[in-house]
Amino acid sequence: MEAPFLPTLLGCAVALLSAVAVILARRPVYAAMALLVHSLSLAGLFALLAAPMVAVGQIIIYSGAIVVLFLFVVTLLPSGGRELAPTSSRGLAALISGGALLVALAAAVAGGAPLVAASGDLGVTAVGRALFGPLLVAFELTAPLLLVAIVGAVVIWRRHEPRPRVAPPPTRTTEPRRLVMHR
Repeated sequence: MEAPFLPTLLGCAVALLSAVAVILARRPVYAAMALLVHSLSLAGLFALLAAPMVAVGQIIIYSGAIVVLFLFVVTLLPSGGRELAPTSSRGLAALISGGALLVALAAAVAGGAPLVAASGDLGVTAVGRALFGPLLVAFELTAPLLLVAIVGAVVIWRRHEPRPRVAPPPTRTTEPRRLVMHR
């Protein structure tokens, strides 16, 4: 058994269990916390696989920014979480999605290991030039895309929120005053 096998196995187990916790969490805050654990475990796996820049990017972008963004959105939503209750249609969709992922995984494993790419420059400078060069527009469009997604989620959630009952205005049971003039 090789030296990095046990830490990699532990990281994979934590990532898998935290991903399941994201799906099964009844409260959105718990799901976001499980997503944070999942993101951090993926960063640890990237670090173990000799990809420190990807690991740091995972921590800064996903663990830092995206999970905080999710928590901010969760605080905007009303409490209750009735949409998170499991239904038969959600269970069926989960089974179909899980089966499709297993078929894709089996096809990927059957295809063999990917070919090793030519050793190119994968340093900070090369990644920065790639992101802020030809990919600058795509990189910058992610912020408005996330903003529109958040606004859309809040609007959809508010649309399903029960409306408070407005009490009818009180009716007068007394007669209005009459002006009486005395001589």
